[in-house]
Amino acid sequence: MMRFWNYFFLCVFAGMLSLPAVAQNEGGGVLPQGNKPFVVIIDPGHGGVDPGAKGKYSTESQVALGIGLKLGKMISEIPDVKVYYTRTTDALPGGGTNINAALRWRANFANRMGGNVFISIHCNSTKLIRHRELIGHKTEYVRVHHKRVKRRVPQYRYYTTQSLQQGTEVYVWGVSKDDDKNLALRENAPLLNDPEYKAMFDSSGSAINTIFWNTVQREYTKQSLALAADVENQFVKIGRVDRQVKQRQVGIWVLHATAMPSILIETGFINNPVEEDYLNTHQEELSTCIYNAFVNYLAGVKGETTAQVLAGGTTPVVAQKDNSHYSYKIQLLVSSNRYSVDDAKFSKLDGKISREKDKENDSTLYRYMFGSFGTNDDASRQLDMIRLMGFKDAFVVTFRNGKRIDQ
Repeated sequence: MMRFWNYFFLCVFAGMLSLPAVAQNEGGGVLPQGNKPFVVIIDPGHGGVDPGAKGKYSTESQVALGIGLKLGKMISEIPDVKVYYTRTTDALPGGGTNINAALRWRANFANRMGGNVFISIHCNSTKLIRHRELIGHKTEYVRVHHKRVKRRVPQYRYYTTQSLQQGTEVYVWGVSKDDDKNLALRENAPLLNDPEYKAMFDSSGSAINTIFWNTVQREYTKQSLALAADVENQFVKIGRVDRQVKQRQVGIWVLHATAMPSILIETGFINNPVEEDYLNTHQEELSTCIYNAFVNYLAGVKGETTAQVLAGGTTPVVAQKDNSHYSYKIQLLVSSNRYSVDDAKFSKLDGKISREKDKENDSTLYRYMFGSFGTNDDASRQLDMIRLMGFKDAFVVTFRNGKRIDQ
């Protein structure tokens, strides 16, 4: 009997995934639940100690950030859409200096923010072209069978030039029997918290689980391909060279580990002087192309026209006005020890430390808090850095009118 119900619920979930207009679970599906915004993660590649590819006067990190911020500004003006950036300055995401750790941070951040789509911005580059030019001959004498023989030896000049390749290409994660991608989906999709899912699917790696997550992965690849193809199509409309959409199954971690439809855009060849000039002077044009493709994509998954998407849909929800004041702090630790807010354990933190006293089962506990932020987003951006400093159990706490409302 259980096999029947497993098969039944698998069919239901597979059917949901195949219908783009159906609301899916936040962070792990096509659309967020209820009235939650559609979350877009914009990832300007590289940053800080990792400049990426280099041109004569600019870096991939700088160009990607410029395009990413312009794109995010445009997308954030669409009703019911929320934009998060993996970085907004020329610094390595996550607050560290380890490039591999920063790559993991980007994917983890996208998953933690409940992303519905992930857009990574990059620039392309190729190796220098090596040249050999004949510039004359040199007379040399060699001995052959004990005789001195004159020989003309060609002389060459060796030099390199920049590549003249140009154009755009977009990468997506390819469909395959990819255990690591499925693991990213299983670990990050909030569907795992759904009681109906827990009742019907276990975490033992059963065949039905494998079929389910393979179905999710295939749907995400399908959605990624649709967005990628339209991005490339928009570039072609403005005269960019079409280097096509490409699928990768190795080497691009941010596509590999994000539990949502994801694309990586190579906007041009920064080591081609002509392309470098374009990438620095036409960022608005490039970001507009990506924006247009995203609007088309969002209209498709919502089952609306682009006009309806930009107007906020056909049935906008009017929120009740809340006059409460909200603030957010990061709880660092809970201890029965009463530490001074100037204690050495807090010395690495650049900000205000506060201490709250609490009673629990006749015991006195102290909660140590860091900072005070105006938005949850601001607090969340600091959270990963604080965890890297050793406060591994830190989390964001919400206050309403000065009173803590979560634990």
